[in-house]
Amino acid sequence: LQAKPLRSSGVLIGLVAGIATGVFLGQLCEPLGVVADGFVALLQMTVLPYIVVSLIGSLGRLTLRQSRKLAAVGGAVLLVLWTIALLTVVVVSLVFFSSRQSAAFFSTATFDPPKQINLVEMFVPANIFHALANNVVPAVVTFCIFVGVALIGSPNKQAAIDLLDFWSAVLARVNRTIARLTPLGVFFISARAAGTMS
Repeated sequence: LQAKPLRSSGVLIGLVAGIATGVFLGQLCEPLGVVADGFVALLQMTVLPYIVVSLIGSLGRLTLRQSRKLAAVGGAVLLVLWTIALLTVVVVSLVFFSSRQSAAFFSTATFDPPKQINLVEMFVPANIFHALANNVVPAVVTFCIFVGVALIGSPNKQAAIDLLDFWSAVLARVNRTIARLTPLGVFFISARAAGTMS
Protein backbone atom coordinates (compact mmCIF):
# COMPACT_ATOMS: atom_id res chain seq x y z
CA LEU A 1 0.00 0.00 0.00
CA GLN A 2 2.91 2.36 0.58
CA ALA A 3 4.55 1.75 -2.83
CA LYS A 4 2.11 3.95 -4.78
CA PRO A 5 2.71 7.23 -2.87
CA LEU A 6 6.47 6.64 -3.03
CA ARG A 7 6.31 6.10 -6.78
CA SER A 8 4.18 9.18 -7.42
CA SER A 9 6.34 11.29 -5.12
CA GLY A 10 9.42 10.09 -6.99
CA VAL A 11 7.85 11.14 -10.30
CA LEU A 12 6.96 14.54 -8.79
CA ILE A 13 10.51 15.00 -7.49
CA GLY A 14 11.89 14.06 -10.92
CA LEU A 15 9.57 16.56 -12.59
CA VAL A 16 10.48 19.44 -10.25
CA ALA A 17 14.20 18.63 -10.39
CA GLY A 18 14.07 18.39 -14.18
CA ILE A 19 12.32 21.74 -14.57
CA ALA A 20 14.77 23.39 -12.18
CA THR A 21 17.73 21.88 -14.03
CA GLY A 22 16.34 23.02 -17.38
CA VAL A 23 15.68 26.56 -16.13
CA PHE A 24 19.17 26.96 -14.65
CA LEU A 25 21.21 25.20 -17.36
CA GLY A 26 19.14 26.23 -20.38
CA GLN A 27 20.39 24.98 -23.75
CA LEU A 28 23.00 22.80 -22.06
CA CYS A 29 20.13 20.35 -21.39
CA GLU A 30 19.53 19.73 -25.10
CA PRO A 31 21.75 16.59 -25.20
CA LEU A 32 19.52 15.09 -22.50
CA GLY A 33 16.95 14.66 -25.27
CA VAL A 34 18.72 11.46 -26.34
CA VAL A 35 18.08 9.86 -22.94
CA ALA A 36 14.52 11.25 -22.84
CA ASP A 37 13.72 9.80 -26.27
CA GLY A 38 15.29 6.50 -25.21
CA PHE A 39 13.06 6.35 -22.13
CA VAL A 40 9.92 7.01 -24.21
CA ALA A 41 11.01 4.27 -26.64
CA LEU A 42 11.47 1.88 -23.70
CA LEU A 43 7.91 2.63 -22.58
CA GLN A 44 6.62 1.84 -26.08
CA MET A 45 8.80 -1.24 -26.54
CA THR A 46 6.46 -3.83 -25.04
CA VAL A 47 3.08 -2.31 -25.99
CA LEU A 48 2.41 -4.23 -29.22
CA PRO A 49 3.87 -7.57 -28.04
CA TYR A 50 1.71 -7.32 -24.90
CA ILE A 51 -1.39 -6.55 -27.00
CA VAL A 52 -0.69 -9.61 -29.16
CA VAL A 53 -0.15 -12.15 -26.38
CA SER A 54 -2.86 -10.84 -24.05
CA LEU A 55 -5.55 -10.44 -26.72
CA ILE A 56 -4.94 -13.83 -28.33
CA GLY A 57 -4.77 -15.51 -24.91
CA SER A 58 -7.91 -13.78 -23.61
CA LEU A 59 -9.95 -14.64 -26.69
CA GLY A 60 -8.54 -18.17 -26.93
CA ARG A 61 -9.62 -19.19 -23.43
CA LEU A 62 -13.28 -18.30 -24.13
CA THR A 63 -15.84 -20.97 -24.89
CA LEU A 64 -18.00 -20.80 -28.02
CA ARG A 65 -20.98 -19.62 -25.97
CA GLN A 66 -18.95 -16.88 -24.26
CA SER A 67 -17.51 -15.73 -27.58
CA ARG A 68 -20.99 -15.43 -29.15
CA LYS A 69 -22.21 -13.42 -26.16
CA LEU A 70 -19.10 -11.21 -26.28
CA ALA A 71 -19.58 -10.61 -30.02
CA ALA A 72 -23.24 -9.65 -29.53
CA VAL A 73 -22.61 -7.30 -26.61
CA GLY A 74 -19.44 -5.83 -28.14
CA GLY A 75 -21.16 -5.31 -31.49
CA ALA A 76 -24.08 -3.52 -29.81
CA VAL A 77 -21.74 -1.25 -27.83
CA LEU A 78 -19.72 -0.44 -30.96
CA LEU A 79 -22.90 0.36 -32.88
CA VAL A 80 -24.08 2.74 -30.15
CA LEU A 81 -20.68 4.47 -29.94
CA TRP A 82 -20.43 4.83 -33.74
CA THR A 83 -23.96 6.29 -33.85
CA ILE A 84 -23.12 8.82 -31.12
CA ALA A 85 -19.89 9.79 -32.90
CA LEU A 86 -21.61 10.26 -36.27
CA LEU A 87 -24.45 12.28 -34.73
CA THR A 88 -21.91 14.46 -32.92
CA VAL A 89 -20.05 15.15 -36.17
CA VAL A 90 -23.29 16.04 -37.97
CA VAL A 91 -24.56 18.30 -35.17
CA VAL A 92 -21.21 20.10 -34.76
CA SER A 93 -20.92 20.68 -38.51
CA LEU A 94 -24.47 22.09 -38.62
CA VAL A 95 -23.91 24.36 -35.62
CA PHE A 96 -20.52 25.80 -36.52
CA PHE A 97 -20.47 25.84 -40.31
CA SER A 98 -24.05 26.61 -41.34
CA SER A 99 -23.96 30.32 -40.47
CA ARG A 100 -20.81 31.14 -42.48
CA GLN A 101 -20.69 29.77 -45.98
CA SER A 102 -17.46 31.57 -46.80
CA ALA A 103 -15.06 33.42 -44.57
CA ALA A 104 -12.41 35.76 -45.85
CA PHE A 105 -10.08 35.05 -42.95
CA PHE A 106 -10.00 31.30 -43.54
CA SER A 107 -8.72 29.43 -46.55
CA THR A 108 -8.05 25.73 -46.95
CA ALA A 109 -5.20 26.63 -49.30
CA THR A 110 -3.04 27.48 -46.28
CA PHE A 111 -3.04 23.83 -45.19
CA ASP A 112 -1.34 20.86 -46.76
CA PRO A 113 -3.81 18.44 -48.32
CA PRO A 114 -4.54 15.57 -45.93
CA LYS A 115 -2.87 12.27 -46.61
CA GLN A 116 -5.14 9.63 -48.07
CA ILE A 117 -5.84 6.88 -45.55
CA ASN A 118 -6.05 3.37 -46.92
CA LEU A 119 -8.58 1.71 -44.62
CA VAL A 120 -7.87 -1.74 -46.02
CA GLU A 121 -4.17 -1.51 -45.16
CA MET A 122 -5.00 -0.01 -41.76
CA PHE A 123 -7.42 -2.75 -40.68
CA VAL A 124 -6.43 -5.82 -42.74
CA PRO A 125 -2.85 -7.00 -42.22
CA ALA A 126 -1.54 -8.42 -45.49
CA ASN A 127 1.80 -8.78 -43.69
CA ILE A 128 1.54 -8.98 -39.90
CA PHE A 129 5.28 -8.34 -39.49
CA HIS A 130 4.96 -5.09 -41.46
CA ALA A 131 2.01 -4.08 -39.26
CA LEU A 132 3.98 -4.86 -36.10
CA ALA A 133 7.10 -3.03 -37.33
CA ASN A 134 5.14 0.08 -38.32
CA ASN A 135 2.81 0.19 -35.28
CA VAL A 136 -0.36 -0.31 -37.31
CA VAL A 137 -2.42 -1.14 -34.21
CA PRO A 138 -5.82 -1.75 -35.90
CA ALA A 139 -4.25 -4.32 -38.25
CA VAL A 140 -2.47 -6.02 -35.35
CA VAL A 141 -5.74 -6.18 -33.38
CA THR A 142 -7.52 -7.68 -36.41
CA PHE A 143 -4.84 -10.38 -36.64
CA CYS A 144 -5.10 -11.11 -32.91
CA ILE A 145 -8.89 -11.38 -33.09
CA PHE A 146 -8.72 -13.91 -35.94
CA VAL A 147 -6.02 -15.99 -34.23
CA GLY A 148 -7.83 -15.82 -30.86
CA VAL A 149 -11.15 -16.88 -32.38
CA ALA A 150 -9.42 -19.74 -34.23
CA LEU A 151 -7.87 -20.80 -30.93
CA ILE A 152 -11.32 -21.06 -29.30
CA GLY A 153 -12.20 -24.15 -31.30
CA SER A 154 -8.79 -25.80 -31.09
CA PRO A 155 -8.88 -29.13 -29.21
CA ASN A 156 -5.49 -28.72 -27.49
CA LYS A 157 -5.54 -25.00 -26.87
CA GLN A 158 -4.46 -25.08 -23.23
CA ALA A 159 -0.76 -25.48 -24.09
CA ALA A 160 -0.88 -22.41 -26.34
CA ILE A 161 -2.80 -20.41 -23.72
CA ASP A 162 -0.26 -21.37 -21.04
CA LEU A 163 2.56 -20.18 -23.31
CA LEU A 164 0.74 -16.90 -24.02
CA ASP A 165 0.14 -16.40 -20.28
CA PHE A 166 3.84 -17.02 -19.65
CA TRP A 167 4.88 -14.37 -22.17
CA SER A 168 2.24 -11.98 -20.85
CA ALA A 169 3.75 -12.32 -17.36
CA VAL A 170 7.28 -11.81 -18.75
CA LEU A 171 6.24 -8.62 -20.58
CA ALA A 172 4.47 -7.39 -17.43
CA ARG A 173 7.74 -7.86 -15.50
CA VAL A 174 9.60 -5.88 -18.16
CA ASN A 175 7.01 -3.10 -17.83
CA ARG A 176 7.40 -3.06 -14.05
CA THR A 177 11.18 -2.80 -14.43
CA ILE A 178 10.86 0.12 -16.84
CA ALA A 179 8.27 1.76 -14.54
CA ARG A 180 10.92 1.94 -11.81
CA LEU A 181 12.91 4.23 -14.12
CA THR A 182 9.99 6.66 -14.49
CA PRO A 183 11.33 9.33 -12.06
CA LEU A 184 14.62 9.45 -14.02
CA GLY A 185 12.79 9.47 -17.35
CA VAL A 186 10.52 12.32 -16.22
CA PHE A 187 13.60 14.21 -15.01
CA PHE A 188 15.31 14.00 -18.41
CA ILE A 189 12.12 14.81 -20.34
CA SER A 190 11.27 17.87 -18.21
CA ALA A 191 14.89 19.09 -18.12
CA ARG A 192 15.14 18.98 -21.92
CA ALA A 193 11.73 20.64 -22.32
CA ALA A 194 12.43 23.42 -19.80
CA GLY A 195 15.95 24.00 -21.05
CA THR A 196 15.13 24.27 -24.75
CA MET A 197 11.86 26.21 -24.43
CA SER A 198 12.01 29.72 -25.87
